[in-house]
Amino acid sequence: MTNRLSVLALCLCLGAAADPAPIADVQTQVLGRHTMNSVLECFGSIIVTPAAVDHLSVLFAAHVDGLAVQKGQHVVKGQSLISLSPDPGVVQTYVQAKNQLVLARQNLVQQEQLLAAQLATQTSVDAASKAVKDAELALQTLHDEGADQSSLSLSAPFSGNIEQIPVAVGDHVAAAATLLSIAMDERLQAQLQVDPQDAQRLRPGMSVHLGDVFSAHDQESGSIDNIARQVDASTHKLSVSVRLNNTHFLAGTPVRAHVILSSDNLLAVPRAAILNDTQGSFIYIVDQLHAHRIAVQTGRESHGWIGVSGPLTPGMHVVILGNYELQEGMATRETLLP
Repeated sequence: MTNRLSVLALCLCLGAAADPAPIADVQTQVLGRHTMNSVLECFGSIIVTPAAVDHLSVLFAAHVDGLAVQKGQHVVKGQSLISLSPDPGVVQTYVQAKNQLVLARQNLVQQEQLLAAQLATQTSVDAASKAVKDAELALQTLHDEGADQSSLSLSAPFSGNIEQIPVAVGDHVAAAATLLSIAMDERLQAQLQVDPQDAQRLRPGMSVHLGDVFSAHDQESGSIDNIARQVDASTHKLSVSVRLNNTHFLAGTPVRAHVILSSDNLLAVPRAAILNDTQGSFIYIVDQLHAHRIAVQTGRESHGWIGVSGPLTPGMHVVILGNYELQEGMATRETLLP
């Protein structure tokens, strides 16, 4: 009987030696501070800054002879856009303006001669002189606009995109009518739609990061330029204009925006480090190759990092992979990530 007990005790000892305490393989990162942004997400689109649009026209009635561009096309400064010929009535107006100038100059000479003979007053000479200047200005204006030419071509005053072409070849257009609208390059802005209660948290100058709605990442940056003070009757939202630093967006692109409301330097851990159970949120740290559970309160989240507070010290080794297998005091085999 004694021999059997000895054999049983030996087997138990051998079994215990064959089943050592488990060691968990974990990956850790050093706990540190990160810039955590409080953001407001909203949506909108890229539009042309209204002040950046130039409407081309001429001061006389004309006939559209040709169009060298189409809507949406990008043009460079000096590029030919549209060819015109003055209306026959305009040519007649130019001839009349020339004749009027000749008559005005002749009248001025006559008035000066009469003044010298004391048959006219200085007031008459001054009036004749003013008539000459008015006639010269009228003729010069018509000349500058091309009224004295059989045909003329309008060129792009700057590089940009053709926004509108409200005329077609063969049209007769009135004086000062818009022929083309061109939007200046690099004068785009984002127009966001924001709920009124959220708009109260916004201020001009706040930083904004934007990406198109189909991208998971922000691609451009800018700052709030203007916040409308009137709710749109159809959307029930406020319009917020954003000045873009640089942009590769095209006008009309739908965008998603993150407005930076505030920034703080907080202790933060990767999202994967946070665990939850009935007692709340917690993380595991590794100290002297053993895991220890620490209860935390979670806060702001930004770009995959979550702000945390609790009995924490910068420099702790926080478990970010393998933490689901851990228990308090468990031995670990640690790989510290940079």
